[in-house]
Amino acid sequence: MKTGLNQNQQNEIRAAAIGFYSIMRSAPVPEVRLDLRGRAAGQWRIRDGIELLRFNPEAFLLDWDAHFPATVAHEVAHSLVYRRHGPRRVRPHGPEWKEIMAALGFPPVVTHRTPLTGRRSRVYIYKCKCRAHRLGPRRHYLVTRRGYRYSCADCGSRLHFDDHAEWK
Repeated sequence: MKTGLNQNQQNEIRAAAIGFYSIMRSAPVPEVRLDLRGRAAGQWRIRDGIELLRFNPEAFLLDWDAHFPATVAHEVAHSLVYRRHGPRRVRPHGPEWKEIMAALGFPPVVTHRTPLTGRRSRVYIYKCKCRAHRLGPRRHYLVTRRGYRYSCADCGSRLHFDDHAEWK
């Protein structure tokens, strides 16, 4: 897949990941891909015990200095939290993650400001007694296919899908 990044930049991203795992004395280094799309600059995933680091080349192209090497460190920190604490429930950007970011020499910044061109998700309008609510595709799926129920935090009434509403 063509990333738009030159080979030197791609190598620098991979080398940074290797370096961060080396600093923390953690091996092996997972596969690093430059194929992420959407609004996220990076992503750490584990599936069937196999870790994967993915990065959005658009983020690095638009603002190299803002993302290299901080975004790489950010995702490596997620991996290291998992390696230390296993699948137990820890907050994604909680104290464990912040501690590792500090050990890697970076401030624990959670979001970026690079305006990435990601796809926009459809919004589903639900209504309660007091107002309209915007739910994304995942929550809409949970309501319509899995029987989940959501209530308004303000009035406490159940949310109902309004298939004729338009969000203005």
